[in-house]
Amino acid sequence: MSDAVDDILRVGPAIMLAITVAWLALATRRTSREIGGRAYGFGRSLRQTLARVLFAAAVIGALVALGLNAAGSASAAIAPLAGEAYAVRLSGLALAVAGQVLTVVARSEMGRRWRVGIPDEAPDALVTTGLFGLSRNRVFLGMLAIAAGLAVAVPSPAVIGCALAFWIACEVQVRDEERVLECSFGPAYNAYRSAVRRWI
Repeated sequence: MSDAVDDILRVGPAIMLAITVAWLALATRRTSREIGGRAYGFGRSLRQTLARVLFAAAVIGALVALGLNAAGSASAAIAPLAGEAYAVRLSGLALAVAGQVLTVVARSEMGRRWRVGIPDEAPDALVTTGLFGLSRNRVFLGMLAIAAGLAVAVPSPAVIGCALAFWIACEVQVRDEERVLECSFGPAYNAYRSAVRRWI
């Protein structure tokens, strides 16, 4: 395969994840300004602590692993497993980019109602239209596509482990958020949950 494809597979995933993380940090900051409060925060329960730790470990771990891979690390934990076809790895990177686009679009549709974690106060309304008429968790779905795509693009033990940790964190977080939304919006949320799937 050409050197250009090698470079894309070596450097592209790290750049793509770094851009996504930076964008999410800026989006969270902007939403916090718009609502005059914190758009970021996890509850104090053991489940919320687990979700927060797993999210942080997955994102930081993936940034480090992908950065070291881009720098040419030959460590067995960092380097992609041998034998993976270029076409498969490129399709993984394409899936990650598609997940990035879905995350950006879905977050934009939520506007000032978007939160990270369990908010101190529930948003003023449910977002049930657009992409959220197809899946209740489009932002998480996009992020999971990023994690899965990166694990295919750079199939190293470290990146695969980070993707698994991220998936577990999402499963915990989604269920906790569902409980909060049910308490906040009652019958309206229950009707939405009955009509629209959790994922796809």
